[in-house]
Amino acid sequence: MVLFRKTKRRAASLLEIIIGLPIVLILLLAVMQFGLLQSNQQTLKMASRAGAMVASELVFDGAEQVPPAEIVVAIDEVLIHGGLLSSDETIESVGDVQLDYVVYDYGDQEPIKWTAPPEPPCNPPATVEPSYYYVQVTICIPATRLAPNTLAYFGIDFSSRDVIMTSLYRHERSPVSPIPTTP
Repeated sequence: MVLFRKTKRRAASLLEIIIGLPIVLILLLAVMQFGLLQSNQQTLKMASRAGAMVASELVFDGAEQVPPAEIVVAIDEVLIHGGLLSSDETIESVGDVQLDYVVYDYGDQEPIKWTAPPEPPCNPPATVEPSYYYVQVTICIPATRLAPNTLAYFGIDFSSRDVIMTSLYRHERSPVSPIPTTP
């Protein structure tokens, strides 16, 4: 009789492990993946800030159609140091960088405004335009660059998504006064 009870208990324990272990492993995998995603989003945010900081010191004439090389180099340095890019890659080869600005033109005494045309993967989020002269740098990178897509087997697939980070800085070479509004 005693042997029969031990066997029943062992069978019940084995059944609990068989049912519970996959659930625990999926939850552990999800926590690890979202933690890695969150950590790498902070690196991406630091890269957009580095690009915006460099852009805030540059002089713009309104003819810039693409971000200047100095901005891209600053972004690449942060992303390479953070492990999101290898040393032979650039942000432009794996993602996109967009520059928007309103700066002061000392020649014409007028503001110069450039807003990049909206391109589907890299539209910056809608924000209220500040009342001061500014530069805004937006970085887009595929989400699979930030974390492996390991939960796709369980229906959580983010391989077709892009991660967008935007930083807005005051333009240091423009006056501190607010942007004049035209009636």
